[in-house]
Amino acid sequence: MVDSSNIADRAERHPDAIRALERRAAYSASRPLAQALTDAQADALRRWTLTAGPGHHTPVGDALRQLVDYVRKLIRDAFAGRGKQALRDAERAAYNAAQLGTRQAAAIAAAMRGQPTPPVQAAIGDEAQQACDNIPAAIEEEQQGALALLTAAGLTALGMAGLNSAFQRARRAVGRITRGMAVAITSAAANGARLVARALGSGVRLLWVAEPDACPACAAYAGHHIRPGGKFPGGLSLDPRRTVFTTAIPGPPRHVHCRCVTVPWSPDWPVTGTPLPTLLRQRARTARRS
Repeated sequence: MVDSSNIADRAERHPDAIRALERRAAYSASRPLAQALTDAQADALRRWTLTAGPGHHTPVGDALRQLVDYVRKLIRDAFAGRGKQALRDAERAAYNAAQLGTRQAAAIAAAMRGQPTPPVQAAIGDEAQQACDNIPAAIEEEQQGALALLTAAGLTALGMAGLNSAFQRARRAVGRITRGMAVAITSAAANGARLVARALGSGVRLLWVAEPDACPACAAYAGHHIRPGGKFPGGLSLDPRRTVFTTAIPGPPRHVHCRCVTVPWSPDWPVTGTPLPTLLRQRARTARRS
């Protein structure tokens, strides 16, 4: 038989693997757009300098309108195809996360049960797919926001600062890719654990494991467990002043960049020591106080 502290140690290492996968995938997915916008901004500033001439005054009339059209095309070209590519990248990362979550959950369950876990086919699940599907629209929203700032009236009023503000808005799309990727990855990993729990049969629960540096909300979920297909309650927090997540959820993530995990668990499995839900709850609260 295995001790609960050993299981808790293994489970609490899982968020590190999710974090590493998230960082790699987010960088890979967002870097092409980030670089394209950097190049486009440099080109726009060169064009501004040539148009403004030696006095560096804001262009006027046809020269300004041509400059606006030129920069708007630069931004459109930088964004061209980025939504579809980011969607493909997110789906691929989510599937890798689902495989990771499935392997992790199966290994934890096998250790507690003392026997192999039945084979489970990884799938990313509805929550992860929705997070992936939302990314192209988020990218398009930031592109349109940037284009809306590029007007002759805006550049007349703000000068080069107006040009730079449009690119600042455009770069928000990079953050939207990163956030969407984070949600998709953690959701897919949680779905992997959910599929393993279902494969193990009735009576098996999904047990919330908070990441080591969890926020007050996530730390409050440590040790809570539900049936696969159920939902964890909303509104939990170890800090009453930060009880902001009121929606019930089927599992992590509780928020963007949450890397908490769930693992299959049953009180009937022959694990020694402090009951695992109690131990996870104690560890999360101790970590918050330290």
